[in-house]
Amino acid sequence: MANKRFLLGMLVITLVFGMVLTGCTTFQASGLQMSLYINGQKYEKVGNFSEKEWTNKFLGWGTNGGTLFNLSSNATDPKVRDAIEKNIKKYGGDAAIDVKIKYGSNPLHWILTWITIGIWVPGTVTVTGTVVKAVN
Repeated sequence: MANKRFLLGMLVITLVFGMVLTGCTTFQASGLQMSLYINGQKYEKVGNFSEKEWTNKFLGWGTNGGTLFNLSSNATDPKVRDAIEKNIKKYGGDAAIDVKIKYGSNPLHWILTWITIGIWVPGTVTVTGTVVKAVN
């Protein structure tokens, strides 16, 4: 009997530990480009940018994990696109190259997710890159 309790306890500890570790993961993509047609043209760098935005997902599990029925899976999409377009206009460029997108969480996000039992899953998306302008 004690052996079964021990095994059940170890299983529970393993599952909890696994959930905590998967909740700490981040998403990152790099080397992306957003522009009109720029390949084959010479271009010059006109500025670098780094934007950090708070995002909200709903009905998720873990911290920054998936979402139930994929409800708010595109929560970061408009914020990323807006950040890139805003900086292209700000620097008077034609494109953004070497774009890096990183999505993650911090202890405040974890606490808010746990308090709301996964109904609200906040996170932070960071977008960095280089704005370029075509040269004739």
